[in-house]
Amino acid sequence: MLHRSWVHTERCRLGQSRRLFSNSVRRLESTGIARGDSSDPLTSEPSEPRLQLTFTCTVENCTERSTHQFTKRAYERGIVLVTCPKCKNRHLITDHIGWFKETEGTDGGQLRTVEDLVRAKGEKVTRGRLNAEGVIEFAE
Repeated sequence: MLHRSWVHTERCRLGQSRRLFSNSVRRLESTGIARGDSSDPLTSEPSEPRLQLTFTCTVENCTERSTHQFTKRAYERGIVLVTCPKCKNRHLITDHIGWFKETEGTDGGQLRTVEDLVRAKGEKVTRGRLNAEGVIEFAE
């Protein structure tokens, strides 16, 4: 439903009479990176910074632990959804566009990233950085 209203809004704004996403959906590889040629603006540049997330699925009777990669730009400015490899449930990681009402905070603020959502529940978020030797360093 939300998708349709966005398509309608974009169609009106761009003056187009066709659906924006008809027959243009690309299949995603298991890494979550869309396939496409290098001229495709939706495909990330090889040198573009990437982030990696490891989490445990919270769906009942799943508890699968998995790792996913995505671009830093998508995490900081767009929407990131990752799919659990076991139960195939999609998990919202970040929503900077405001498509999902779950990202509206109870205090009227916006909970845009999974880090914001976890902190709002009183849980701890641990961030790491990959050093020059390829070792992940965690800071408190």
